[in-house]
Amino acid sequence: MTATEYNKGVSLWADDAMRFAMRCCNSRSDCEDAVQEALASLWSHRDEVAAAKGKGYLLSAAYRSLMMTLRHNKVVQMHERQTVVETTQKPDERFDLREAIERSLQSLPEVQRAILQLRDVEGYSYSEIGEILSLSDSQVQVYLFRARVAMRKQLKTLGYGNDR
Repeated sequence: MTATEYNKGVSLWADDAMRFAMRCCNSRSDCEDAVQEALASLWSHRDEVAAAKGKGYLLSAAYRSLMMTLRHNKVVQMHERQTVVETTQKPDERFDLREAIERSLQSLPEVQRAILQLRDVEGYSYSEIGEILSLSDSQVQVYLFRARVAMRKQLKTLGYGNDR
C-alpha cells in the first residue's frame, strides 16, 4: 500500500472503524485511542498490507487494541470493587428498551458483541467477520447464535419479551 492509498483509505475507513469501536465500547476516548493505534499500525505495516485488505486490517487492529484496553479496564474495576461495597439493583426495576438493549449488549462477551454489531448493524458477511476477527465462518455463526440467544433471554427477564 502506498502513502496515497493509505491516505485515501484513512479518509474512507476511519469513520467505519470509529463506529465499529463505539458499538463495542461506550467510552469515546478508549475508542478514539484504539482507532488511532490501528491507524498507526496500518501505517507501520503499509508495505505488507494490500490496499484492498486495508479496511479489514484497520478494523482488526482497532478491535484488538480495544479488547486489550477493555480487559485492562476490567482488571482495574475488579480491583476497585474489592474496596467498595456494591449496591444491588432491584430485579423488577424497568428500563426503556434502548437502555435494556445497551445493557444486554454490554453484558455479552467482547467477541459476541463485536460479531453481533458487525453482522446486524454493519451488515458484514460471515466470512468478512471471520477475516476481521480471525475466526472461522462456523465460529462466527456459533458466536452470533449465542449472542442473540443471550440478548433475547436478558431482554425477556427485563420484561421485553415477545408479548411487547
